[in-house]
Amino acid sequence: MVSMIVYDPQAEELELMKKLIRQAAAMLTEEKWNMEFFAKREQVAAFLRDRPLLDLVCYDVAPKGSIDDLERIRKDYQKMKLLLIADPTMSPMEYIRPAILASSLLIRPISPAQAREQLMELVEQFCSQPSHGQEESLVIETREGRTYVPLAQIYYFEAREKRIYVRLKKHELAFYETMEHLAERLPGYFARCHRSFIVSRQKIRKVMLSKSLIELEQGIQVPLSRSYKPAFKEQE
Repeated sequence: MVSMIVYDPQAEELELMKKLIRQAAAMLTEEKWNMEFFAKREQVAAFLRDRPLLDLVCYDVAPKGSIDDLERIRKDYQKMKLLLIADPTMSPMEYIRPAILASSLLIRPISPAQAREQLMELVEQFCSQPSHGQEESLVIETREGRTYVPLAQIYYFEAREKRIYVRLKKHELAFYETMEHLAERLPGYFARCHRSFIVSRQKIRKVMLSKSLIELEQGIQVPLSRSYKPAFKEQE
């Protein structure tokens, strides 16, 4: 699944983006897309608060505060592809900077042909990446299709109800897999801590051996069984 957001307070442009992005997605990919369109910066901030998956962004840099928004978004989503929308009165020095790292640019007034060309190029850039960044993501198959989950966002995996659940900050995704095979696919900083749990060591705040618990960031707790305690003693 490919995730994309568009922020543009100009209603006609936003409608144009909706139409052209859907066309580009249908022409260039066979994956399911999750597209969100916003006319207000506050809506974008609310949507991103829980750190959803995000691959592509189209953002208007003209409104006050937009540059700061993008610097924060880029910190959280370093691999995303970014298309900027700018006014001709703006200096490129305002938005062409390493902290934003734009992939492409649209300058107003925007014609349908110009927008189509840049959006097609953006989607092609994304699709040309090695498995869309698979080297830093876990590829899982869900009912929505193939999803690339950034490893840095994963807290733990839990086996329950004959499926594996991957826990992100405030939501989880379910897929079919065995814990044994999953453990072989993950990098070394993921470790088995229980028959039904694999935890990211990067998210550990403290290990409570006496309580048989591991506390992760955000106050999340997972069980630690006796047989796996020796592997976590150094993090107590």
